[in-house]
Amino acid sequence: MTMKRWKPFWSYDVEKTECWLSKMAAEGKRVTGLNRLTRMFSFEESARSEVEYQWVYYKYQHTMPQKLEESGWEMVLTEGNWQLINNETDAIHAYPSREGILKRNRLHSTVLTGISILYGFQLSIVLIMLMVMFSLGPAEGNVKSSPLWSIPILYFLQGITVIGLTIHATRKLRAFERKFFSTEVDELSPIGKTFVKWKFGWMHVPDQIENWLSDMAAEGNHLIRVGKPVTRFTFEKGAPKRTSFIYDFQFKASPTYYDVHKSAGWQLKFTSPYSIMKYSLWMKQYEEDEGKPRFTYDSSERKAQVQKVLLSTTGIFLLMVAVAIFFLSLNYSMYRTGSWSLFNKIIFAAFIVTFSFHIVNMVRTLKYALRMRRNSFAKSD
Repeated sequence: MTMKRWKPFWSYDVEKTECWLSKMAAEGKRVTGLNRLTRMFSFEESARSEVEYQWVYYKYQHTMPQKLEESGWEMVLTEGNWQLINNETDAIHAYPSREGILKRNRLHSTVLTGISILYGFQLSIVLIMLMVMFSLGPAEGNVKSSPLWSIPILYFLQGITVIGLTIHATRKLRAFERKFFSTEVDELSPIGKTFVKWKFGWMHVPDQIENWLSDMAAEGNHLIRVGKPVTRFTFEKGAPKRTSFIYDFQFKASPTYYDVHKSAGWQLKFTSPYSIMKYSLWMKQYEEDEGKPRFTYDSSERKAQVQKVLLSTTGIFLLMVAVAIFFLSLNYSMYRTGSWSLFNKIIFAAFIVTFSFHIVNMVRTLKYALRMRRNSFAKSD
């Protein structure tokens, strides 16, 4: 007897899907097929059994590695780049890599985030225009209903659905990264007196934040965590220690990025929650007779790090300039037609304040790049 089960979001939480398939096998229902388009699983009645399932995502490899076969894993089904394998042995010595799944879900999360930002921008414009219309008061004449009103309503619901799916997929991805790829921040449990310091826009001045945190540690103020918001630094009073802090920026961090640095003795104190344009704070203590540890001592690699920070800040700033041009033209048109209400003025003032922060961040990043350039020239001399 064949049965079907629908799991629309199974690939965004593979661990939960694996447990579900094992539970179905324990109830005498073995998975036999998957339709990726309809997200429908097929099952057949079978004897009850204890089975462990694992999903594997290989883009270029469609055969099981020999090490997995020797550990008792068997192929159940293949669907596109997805492979489902199972194991009925008591002692499992090897497990498949999760790297392919991480890369695939990161790509999906990035695409969904981009689409959600586009939807959010469009929907915000529509909402602002509706508020402007209501602020002007009721229009003259009768407003007639039309079936075409369903089109913007459906578009609005579609945008909300995509944004909701993006939030769900991103949350699952973060939990997956924390469990399998060591992205968990290394927080200390304070045993003494703690206090808070605020640093606004620190991600735009890497050299200053590194020096400030090292100086704080040398004074006996040890970083416990970077809280929410990210400008909140919590410290604990203690004995002075020599500590190196590294601000590292990656356009796209590899799956092994965190494991490599943690295995070298670095502690992760903060990492941004994005799949792309990820900036992290690392910490490592050292003795007086040791050199100050760094991620790299190569001048070309450090120059590339500065260029990445500058490029990312410039890209965001140019995007805000484009938004500002559109927003200013919209408000100027309303001003000329006499429809610039108090509500529009408040929104305009809020946007000017937000845009001013981006200008300040851009200037601070440029100053950082110039400082690093001067330092490199001084060392070469």
